[in-house]
Amino acid sequence: MKIEPWTFAYKLLGKRVQKILPQLEDLHIQLKKAGVNIAFSAYVSFMILISIVVFIFTMVILPFSLPLILHINFLSVENFALSIMFAALSSIFTLILVYVYPGMQSSNRRIPIEINLPYISSFLTLLSSSNVSPKTIFRSVARIDTLREVRQEFSNMVRDVEVFGQDLLTSILENAKYTPSDNLREILNGYVATVKTGGDPTEYLRISTKNIMKEKMVKLDLMLESLSALAEIYIMVLVAMPLLFVVMFATLGMLGGGTMNPTIMLYLLAYLGIPIMATILIVVISTYTVK
Repeated sequence: MKIEPWTFAYKLLGKRVQKILPQLEDLHIQLKKAGVNIAFSAYVSFMILISIVVFIFTMVILPFSLPLILHINFLSVENFALSIMFAALSSIFTLILVYVYPGMQSSNRRIPIEINLPYISSFLTLLSSSNVSPKTIFRSVARIDTLREVRQEFSNMVRDVEVFGQDLLTSILENAKYTPSDNLREILNGYVATVKTGGDPTEYLRISTKNIMKEKMVKLDLMLESLSALAEIYIMVLVAMPLLFVVMFATLGMLGGGTMNPTIMLYLLAYLGIPIMATILIVVISTYTVK
C-alpha cells in the first residue's frame, strides 16, 4: 500500500495543527484553486513536517561542513550559532516555499483557462442555443480532452451532481468560488443568476461571448503594438548597434593606441554580447501572451 508523505504527516501532526487551520484559510482557498487534491489539514501537516525535517537534516550536516568551508573550530560557539541560523533559515524558506506553491500552481492553471475562455464561452453558447439541457452542456465541456484545466473545472461540477446528488446550479456556484479564473467565475455566476431569475441563459452566454471577444481583440491590439516596439528595439540593439561597434573597433584598431585590444572586443561582441542581448529579447517576447 502506497503511503503519501502528507498522509504520514497528517498521522503525526493532524490533531496538533487543527488549532492553526482557521488562520490559514487563504491557503485552503489556494489549494482548491490550484486543483491540489490533498486535504487541507494534511497539507498543513506536511508543510510543518517538511520544515522540521529540513531543520534537523541541516543541523546534522552543517556542524561538520561549516568548519571545512569557513575554517572554524568544530567545537566553537561560532560553528554552533551559524549552524542553528542556517538551519532555521532553511526551514523557514522551505515552509514559505510549500506555502506559496498552491498560489503558483493556481496562477499556472489560470493562464490556459483565460486563453481558451473565448472558445469555451462560444461552445457553451452553441450548445445552449441548440436547446441542450444544462447538465448535458456541462457534461460535454467536461469531456473536452484538449483543454485539461477547463475540463477539470467542469468535471468537478458534473461530479458533484452525478456522484453526490447536488443540484446543478448549487454545484456551479460552489465550484465557481474556487476557479482560478475571475472571468470564468463571472460567467458561471452570471449563468446561474440568469437561470434563477427566469432570464434567457442563451442570450446571456451570447452577450458574454461577444464581450470576451471584444476584450480579446483589445488585448491583441495592445500586444501587437508592444511587439512592434520590440521589433524596433531588436533592429536597433542587434543590427544597428553591433554594426556601429564593429566600425568603431575597426577604426580604433587601425589608429592604434588604447588599453583594450579591438580584436578582443570584437570577439566579445560577436560571441558574448550579441547572444546575451538576443537571449534577453527572446525571453521578453516569450512572455507576451494574450490572456
